[in-house]
Parts: sequence; structure tokens; C-alpha cells
Amino acid sequence: MRWGYEPRTAGLGPPGKAINEHPACCVVKDFVIGGTRTGVGKTTITLALLKGLSDAGYAVQSFKVGPGFVDAQRHESLTGRPCYNLDAFLMGEAGVKRELAKAQADVVIIEGASGIYTGSSSTARIAEMVGAPIILTVDASASSESVAATVLGFVQYAAHTPYDVRVVGAIATRVGSDKHIGDIRKALERIGIPLVGVLRRDVWERSRHPGQPCGREPAVTDPSLVAICEDLDVPSILASGAELVVPAAVSGCFDRADLTIGVPLDAAFCFYYRSNIEALERSARLEFFSPLRERLPRVDGLYIGGGFPEAHVQRLSANAALLNDIHVKAAEGMPMIAEGGGLVYLSRSLRVNGALHTLAGVVPAEVRTTDNVQALGHSEVEIVRDCVIAGRGERLRGHEYHRSVAEPDRDARFAFNMIRGTGIGGCDGIVEYNVLASYQHVHVYSLRHGFDAFLAAAQRYSRS
Repeated sequence: MRWGYEPRTAGLGPPGKAINEHPACCVVKDFVIGGTRTGVGKTTITLALLKGLSDAGYAVQSFKVGPGFVDAQRHESLTGRPCYNLDAFLMGEAGVKRELAKAQADVVIIEGASGIYTGSSSTARIAEMVGAPIILTVDASASSESVAATVLGFVQYAAHTPYDVRVVGAIATRVGSDKHIGDIRKALERIGIPLVGVLRRDVWERSRHPGQPCGREPAVTDPSLVAICEDLDVPSILASGAELVVPAAVSGCFDRADLTIGVPLDAAFCFYYRSNIEALERSARLEFFSPLRERLPRVDGLYIGGGFPEAHVQRLSANAALLNDIHVKAAEGMPMIAEGGGLVYLSRSLRVNGALHTLAGVVPAEVRTTDNVQALGHSEVEIVRDCVIAGRGERLRGHEYHRSVAEPDRDARFAFNMIRGTGIGGCDGIVEYNVLASYQHVHVYSLRHGFDAFLAAAQRYSRS
């Protein structure tokens, strides 16, 4: 199936011949799948498009608005390509465009976040920044003609914002009968917005099942995605996309130092920004391993991302050999960065539902899980103590999301003062040995000198 827009490539390789015949750049179709609010089905629609286009032979590059990790992982499982976050708060406009320039593909699909006008890095802001039109996803479960009123309101509200928003189509989710669909289509025609797809109520209800590899939110089965894609007007969606000009891919050799950085990657630790991993790969060899079942490989530094260590704490605690390895190496001066779940893992213990589990004991703190979210959203910190990612006086932007409380010792030393966000009692970034453990997930584009300080520390450690 080709849907009227011929892909230049099939599979996962870089595009061969640029559409505009220019050797220095290529032109791809791009559009945003936005929503009126959280929970209207935009992720499901995005996944259906990613699967349908990929199965049809298109090279599809996806992006996710905002700092979240789980949806990006879902994208990657369908396209076989890295999914990059687009977040104006974390990386600024230059960083957003730098990420978008990685789109060596036939089609670019950007999944929005929340309602299109929500947040400091809203979907509307990103759409204008990259010049992409928006397909608006609307929950039609309890309305028909009012769907058009809702869409019209979102279109007209743009005039009261700083953003030039172009809504070029609507997708109605949780629809019932064909008559219901027809009523919605006619109402949308009156305001000049085409209905370019539906998500039927019965398909929606059948499609949900647990079992994300890392996350704990419901996923959608592949057969359901195929059924959903059949109800999308893919030719019209592709035709509505803007033409995005991106530089042609340049393959080069990186001057990697003789360094190896260990990166835990399994069901417990899987929250990493793709660009962070790529930045480290440009300067060092990465050794991925599983704290659930393996010993510490021969490495010169550790980068421990977030995830759900609390869901696997019994197995993590049972791997006492690895916990001891990490504790010993930290005391020897090995540089380590730990974010979110990484902070939890390096603490002395984690209490889950009243049960206490021993962990690495690198960080002078104990952690307990909570039923409620303790922090969620963008954050900004001032560096008040030199650490392995930044120097005193610098500012970093990040993101925090956790359902736990860290209780550090009274003499714990902190590298961060919170300017925005929660952290640990207004501070964050516990410093111990040559280790930085924090609730903050920091994007490399927020670091003034990237990972240079961390890699330099790893270099010194490797020579010691």
C-alpha cells in the first residue's frame, strides 16, 4: 500500500535520493498528532500510523513533544528507529531544530503532549517552531456536532496565543455507529476541517492490554493497530503534511577516547534521552548491562538512568555481587551519574509497601515509595557545588517524575539548589565520592559543555 505518496526508501536505512534533487538536503513530510487533552487517544493514533506506514515500506521518523520516556519507547518498538524528544524548555529552539535535523526519513510524525496549548513546551509551540501542521484528536464518545465546536474553538483560540497554529484535520475517537461518524463529518465540513480518521469505541476497548517492556501503562496490540489504521485516511493525512527540509545525513568517524561507560538497560532501568546516549557514544564505548542479573562489566564510569526499580527491587537487592561491585568502585572514585531510579538504586535502601530492601549504599540516603506522585514536570537548578556534570554557578534544566521520597542523612552534600521543581527538600543532586545522584533527568542540550566533565573524570579514573 502506498497511499499516494511514494517513499524514497524501504526499511531503516537513510534516504537515497532527495526529493528536491539537492545533494545537501532532503525534504520529508511532517505533521503533528495533537489532542484536546490527555487521554483522547493521540498516542494510539500515532502508534497506528507508525505501524501502518512502516509496514507499507515508508521510513518513518517519530518525535515526542515533552520530556516523557514511555511513549518514545513505544514509537521505537514499531519503527526500529530512535525516537527523539522535542522540548523547548529543556533544549531551546536551537535544540529542537537540532533534533529535527536527524529526520532522515520519508515521513516525520510528531506526537504531541496533553492538550495542544498546555505547558511551557506546548504542542502548539513546538508545531510553530518546526512549521508543522496539526491533526487534532478529539474524544467524540458523548458528542457528535459538538466535536466541530470543540475543534473550532481550538482553531480560533490560536489567535489569542503567540503561536501560529494550523489545524488541518481532525480525528474523532471512541465513535459509535456509522451515523455517528457521518454526523461528525458533516459538522466538521461546515467549519472547513476534514475528518481524516476515527477510532471506533469497540476497537478502543478491545485494544487495551498491560505489558509494556519497561513502563507500566497499557499498550496496544499490533492487530489492533492494524485495525485502527484502516479507519484512518492516510492519503489525506500525508497530503496535509508540510515539507520539512533537513540536511542530508553525514556519516563520520568519531574520535572516541579509550573509555568505556556502563549503562544499565533492562526492565528496571530504561529511561534515557536518546541524544544523551548518542552524545556519550561519540566519545566513549558504551557497555549496556542488566542490574537484574549481571555483574558490573569493566567500565570507567556509570550512567544510571531512571525506570521502575521499585517494581523489581527484590531482584535488584538479591544481586548483592553487583551492589558490592558498584559500592567498591564508587569508593575508589569511579564517576557515576544517577537519575531518578538511579538515585533510588544507589541509596542504602528502598522501602516498598513496608518491606525494606538493601541497595548499593553509595548515596547516604534511604528511599521509600509513595502512593502519590511526589513531583512531575519541568525543573531548573542552580549548581552550588562542583559535580561530574557541571561547575558551580551554572544552571541546568531538567524533568522530574517520581513516586518516592528520599530521606538523606543530615550531613549529605548537595550540588543543586532547586529554582523550579521539587527535588529533595528544595535541594537535589547528592554528591558522594565522585558520584552525582539526583531526581532530575537532564538533557545533554541543557549542559553547557555536554558530558565533557563526566568523561574527563572517567579518563582520570581509568588512568589511576
